[in-house]
Amino acid sequence: MSFESAVLDAIETKKRGGTLPESVIRQVVEGYAGGSVHDYQMSALLMAIFIQGMEYEETLALTGAMAESGARYSFPGCVDKHSTGGVGDKISLTSLPIVAACGAPVAKLSGRGLGTTGGTIDKLESIPGFSSALPETRMRKQVEEIGLAIAEAGDLAPADKAIYALRDATGTVDSLSLIGSSIVSKKVATGADHLLYDVKSGSGAFVKTPEEARALAGLLVRLSRSLGIEASALITSMDEPLGKAVGNALEVRESVRLLSGDPSSSDLSEMSRSVAARLLALKGVPTPEDAVERAISTGAAYDKFTSFVAAQGGDPDALYSLPISKQVHEVLSPRAGRVVCFGALNVGRAALLLGAGRTRKGDEIDPGAGVEVLVKAGDEVEESQPVARIYGERNVKRAEELALEALEISDTAAGRAPVILESL
Repeated sequence: MSFESAVLDAIETKKRGGTLPESVIRQVVEGYAGGSVHDYQMSALLMAIFIQGMEYEETLALTGAMAESGARYSFPGCVDKHSTGGVGDKISLTSLPIVAACGAPVAKLSGRGLGTTGGTIDKLESIPGFSSALPETRMRKQVEEIGLAIAEAGDLAPADKAIYALRDATGTVDSLSLIGSSIVSKKVATGADHLLYDVKSGSGAFVKTPEEARALAGLLVRLSRSLGIEASALITSMDEPLGKAVGNALEVRESVRLLSGDPSSSDLSEMSRSVAARLLALKGVPTPEDAVERAISTGAAYDKFTSFVAAQGGDPDALYSLPISKQVHEVLSPRAGRVVCFGALNVGRAALLLGAGRTRKGDEIDPGAGVEVLVKAGDEVEESQPVARIYGERNVKRAEELALEALEISDTAAGRAPVILESL
C-alpha cells in the first residue's frame, strides 16, 4: 500500500469510528515524517482522531511509531522525570541533583519554554557559560562520571515534532490520545529506564481539572510500561506558582537556596523532596525519604548541582551573582485580609510580558526578568504590604496589573491546598 493510500484509508476508517491497524498507523507516520503524506491529509486524520478518539492499542502504536521516527538514545539504569508544565516549576533543578547525589544516575533531555510554561533549558542557560548542547557520547560520559546530565532534546522524535506543529495549527491539541502519545514518544526516545510523570492540574496548568489530570497520568504510565519503561505519576496542584520565583535566573537562585539547605517555600520543598523520593523508589533505593534528607543536609545535593553546572561549561561561582534584573518594582496589597489564592496563570502572564518567556519559538528571552511572589494562600496581609516583586524593564505597568489581578484576598480565613493531589 502506498503512503497516500494508507492515509486515505486511515481517514475513512477513523472518521467512521473504526480502529486503525498498527501497520497503517506506522505507514502514515513514516509517510508524514518523510513528506509523502501532505499536511492537508494529516490534518484531516488528526481531526477525525480528535472527534472519534483512539483505542489504547492505536495510541500505543502511534507512540511507538513516533518514538522510532528518528535517533534514539539509550541510558539503561538511569532515571528521568517529566512535567506537563506550570508556572515556577523548577522541580527538575531541585529534585534531580538530589537523586544523583543519592547514587541514581539521571539522563534528561529537556526543552525550552513557550507561553507561561517555563523551560528547564532556558533556566539553566541563565547560568553564565552553561551549555545545553551535549552530543550523545559526551552526555553518556557525563552521566557515567557526574551522574547527572540535562541536555536540549533537539530533533528527538521528529515525527511528533511535525505532528504537534500541525495539531497546534488545526485545533487538535487537546486530545488525550494525541497528548499522551506525544509526551511518551519523546521519553521513550530518550532511553531512561525509570520515569516519573508530574501531571499538573489547575489554572496555571495545561490540564485544568484533577479528573483530566488523572486520565492523562494513567495513560502516560500505561503507555510507558507497555514500551518497557518503569513509570509512575504524581498529580500536583498548579493553582498558584510553585515556590516564589517565576523567571529563569530567579528560579535558579531559588533552587540553589533549597539545595544549599536554606529555608524554602513549603510547597517547593515538599514537591522537590517527594519527586526525588519517588524517583529513588523507582530505582529501588531503600528508605528513599531518608536518603533525600541526607543528600540535602550534608551538602551532597548542592555539590552535585555545582559539579553538573561545571561539567556543562557553567561557572559555579556565578550561582551567587546570576544575571537578575536590577530593575525591581514592588506590588502592594490593595487591602488587608487573608490570601485566598495568588493565581498562577496571571503571574505567568506577567512574567511572559516582562520577557521571561516567549510567545513564539525563537523569541529572545530576558534571563533576569520575572516575578517573585511574597505571599501564598492562607497568609495574612496588611494594606500596602509588598506581595510581589517585578523584575525587568518591559511592560512593567501591565505586569503589575496582572499580578494584582492574580491576588485574591478575603476577610475570612483561607486554607492552603495540598501540593500533591494524588499518586499513581
